[in-house]
Amino acid sequence: MERVGLIGVGNIGRHFSRLLLERGYPLIALDREPERVRFAVELGATAASTPAAVARGAEILLLSLPGSHAVESVMEGSDGLLSALTPGQIVIDTGTSRPCTDIRYDQLARERGAGFLDAPITWRRPGLLCMVGGEASLYHRARGILDTISHKHRHIGPIGQGQKLKLMNQIILAGQLAIHAEAVAFCRRVDLDPHLLHEHLEFPIAPALLSGEFSGSGTLALHYKDLLYALEIGHEAGANIPLTSLVHEIFKHSAFQGDPDWSQPGILEYWKRLNP
Repeated sequence: MERVGLIGVGNIGRHFSRLLLERGYPLIALDREPERVRFAVELGATAASTPAAVARGAEILLLSLPGSHAVESVMEGSDGLLSALTPGQIVIDTGTSRPCTDIRYDQLARERGAGFLDAPITWRRPGLLCMVGGEASLYHRARGILDTISHKHRHIGPIGQGQKLKLMNQIILAGQLAIHAEAVAFCRRVDLDPHLLHEHLEFPIAPALLSGEFSGSGTLALHYKDLLYALEIGHEAGANIPLTSLVHEIFKHSAFQGDPDWSQPGILEYWKRLNP
């Protein structure tokens, strides 16, 4: 089986580690936080000290990183992935990055005879869903890895298209969450039990909106970042997206006024401040 390199062993990277090792893929792992690497090593992975070392030890290189800034950090520099990429390797960005970031590194990978796919993921029951941009031949070669890390995947189009579809996903989820948060806060303001929204009206209200417990995976700050990326490509395309702009401002206020580790339902605090 092809050797896999994984850079980023956070919430999603830990999940990838389990799935890949259970399927029998040799895995080399790297993360800025040593305890995360130890987690992967205890499962059977080999540790690496630099992105270049990951590239020298694997044919398929998975990035599970929080955004464009992190992708740039591991790709560039004397110990970056680009410095060690060789013909035939494939880099797969599974995080949510700017489309232009992956387009740029696709070109730089091509210059070295390697390939690049943007393959951001989102969660749906019963597992992760992956949307892939890049050359169709690279997608087909990576299908074994994609089958392992996701419940469902699809080739969307050229490089960058997977990221664009992911941003549409983030727009919809953020908008739904915002109206649910407003309704929960409104219920409380008019002495109505907000649990009725879920229990009787059967709306999919996030449990955290009802409990006020905002710890968990998928931070509010990351979703705020994703909405910023969406606004950037909207500006470039001349698209008018006023609702997304408003929701972005709500997420921005919540990200800067709340705890950086809050999950997305933490935006409820925005309405609490409006309705003390």
